[in-house]
Amino acid sequence: MKSQVVTFMTFFQKPALRRFLYFFLALLWLEGVVRTCALGSPAVTIWLLLFSAAAAALFALLCSMGGSCGTVISFVLTVLLTAFYAAQLVYEHIFDSFFSLAQIGMGAAAMDSFGTETALGIRECLLPLTLLLLPTVTLAWLTAARFFRGRGSLRAAVTLAAVFLVLHFGAVLCLPLGGRQSYSPYDLYHDTFVLQMGTRQFGTLTAARLEARGMLFGARKAPVLLEPVATAETTPAPDAPVTPPDIPETVYPYNVTDTDFAALAAAETDDRVRALDTYFASQTGTRQNAFTGMFKDYNLILLCCESFSPYLVDAERTPALYKMATEGFVFTDYYNTICDNTSNGEYALCLGLLPDTSLLGRGWKNFYDFNSFTAAKENWLPYALGNQYRALGAKTYAVHNYFCDYYGRDKTHPNMGYDFKAIFRGMKKVNDWPTSDVSMIEQTLPDLLTPDESGSIPPFHAYYLTFSGHMYYNFTSNDMAIKNKAVSDGLPYSTATRAYISCQEELEYALETMNKMLADAGVADKTLIVLTADHYPYNLGLDKLSELAGKTLEAPADKYRSALYIWSPSMTSPVTVDAPCSTLDVLPTVSNLLGLSFDSRLLMGRDILAEGEHVAVLGDRSFVTKDIYFDAETGTVTARTAAPVGEDTVERLTADVKNRFTVSTEMLYTDYFAKVRDRTAAN
Repeated sequence: MKSQVVTFMTFFQKPALRRFLYFFLALLWLEGVVRTCALGSPAVTIWLLLFSAAAAALFALLCSMGGSCGTVISFVLTVLLTAFYAAQLVYEHIFDSFFSLAQIGMGAAAMDSFGTETALGIRECLLPLTLLLLPTVTLAWLTAARFFRGRGSLRAAVTLAAVFLVLHFGAVLCLPLGGRQSYSPYDLYHDTFVLQMGTRQFGTLTAARLEARGMLFGARKAPVLLEPVATAETTPAPDAPVTPPDIPETVYPYNVTDTDFAALAAAETDDRVRALDTYFASQTGTRQNAFTGMFKDYNLILLCCESFSPYLVDAERTPALYKMATEGFVFTDYYNTICDNTSNGEYALCLGLLPDTSLLGRGWKNFYDFNSFTAAKENWLPYALGNQYRALGAKTYAVHNYFCDYYGRDKTHPNMGYDFKAIFRGMKKVNDWPTSDVSMIEQTLPDLLTPDESGSIPPFHAYYLTFSGHMYYNFTSNDMAIKNKAVSDGLPYSTATRAYISCQEELEYALETMNKMLADAGVADKTLIVLTADHYPYNLGLDKLSELAGKTLEAPADKYRSALYIWSPSMTSPVTVDAPCSTLDVLPTVSNLLGLSFDSRLLMGRDILAEGEHVAVLGDRSFVTKDIYFDAETGTVTARTAAPVGEDTVERLTADVKNRFTVSTEMLYTDYFAKVRDRTAAN
């Protein structure tokens, strides 16, 4: 057997070169297993091959001294690589996305909180995880067969170094072969790194390297903003009939302040800040409309609901949800902007900005921040609804029925203007997993409904981040599903789908409790309730969601489709809105309905009820208009209507969406709102 192995590798006479071949094949195997599980096929690209070969040369170089030391390093590298790929495989299986290196900092907290879910994910991935062990087993066999026997040499080390340089820079030089357009390999590598796209193009290991580069060094230059940047105002927005208040036809003013961004740009010396000034100087914002101030002076309850899906709403099973879905503002073409985690979904919802998915601005300053929300924990956020309501003298609560410090919410939510309540911060610890939304409402809403000395209830705003709908969806470890199991008994669905319906029923009960408390306090008719999801129920998968929907859903656009309910008991008739929209648009829409003062140019979302072009922006850089769905990863355009759409329109909208991500990132890391405030005050 030994002689056969040696004969097979006659070309690779040096042990260092044999290690190069081993690491190259090992990397291809690890990538292949993960990509097959995540993407359905190995999907090998030329850049994956070249960068993997370059990495293999580097690893072989590290082991090039030969002897036992080289053997130990080989095993250490193999084990570390296997562990990394295994973690990516399990994470992608659970969350339907690859994990970011920034999330490693949450590892201990995540395992403490989601240990059961992780264990279930590992159990469900046993076969591919076992396959990932093949390189380690092979290495042990090759080592026993003395396949790498031989002394290290300087010549071999120099050769490997040369091979690494040629392969690495050869791969970089080949990038333009894929074009230089948005989200091309060239763009992803040099300017606009997006984790999911980068992983598909370059492989898991190279994507991690590029992410690490961004985390360590951040932006090295002013952001690259594409032309055109102006927002088109050509398509009237709600397409379906609406019932606005009876007022004379008029030309509405823009929702903007008197900030002169062109003047700020002319006086600014920081290239990154000046680029933002120039961008905002080109924007017109959105106009006020017939709905502006419709709920002025109302109390506000905003609910960001864990893994909520509109497909579970039923007139008999969920009457409170059904009432909101049919008697308020009915948005027929609404999508989740974010699909990967709750914190990023909160960021888009609460700030009207897009989280950093490219690491354009990150550096050492924000190296230990888990996500954009934690990076913004000390930023000035004037348009967050908590800060808006607090400035008006209202009582403001943010409430989450989980641990207060998870995702750093004990710092981020007070910064948005809220008195933050969570477990170990004003709420009692319970042993349920997930915890009860009903209990959350019962513990916190009475504080807001307590009359003052005059006997009246002061104005208030509550932001509720629910938790009862959290995965895993089963009747063994999900306490909310077990509690409400009878709700789904007998339904013609899979066990996971029925468990999902059952645990989400706790949200229904929480809404019923909330509505009764508001009515009993006499403030229901002066309270606006807004409900949407943090992300789609990724742990269910499209097959289970299709069961709920009663039709076959197709990735990727269908998995983002969600619900936005804006409702008050004071509404006398529903308002149907067919304009495409997403989580990003909630803040400006609600702010306009409440008659709050804000500069719409500074938000990356758009008021859904305003005139103009409406684009639903998705977290993977794709977007939806009334006529098309654009898949950013593949560059394909799918028609939604028979209306012709020119290539220039797709290019313009692609540039606009890309700019929104870039600008959001730069605003985060430059604390741009504070920059505008300080310079305006100085003038």
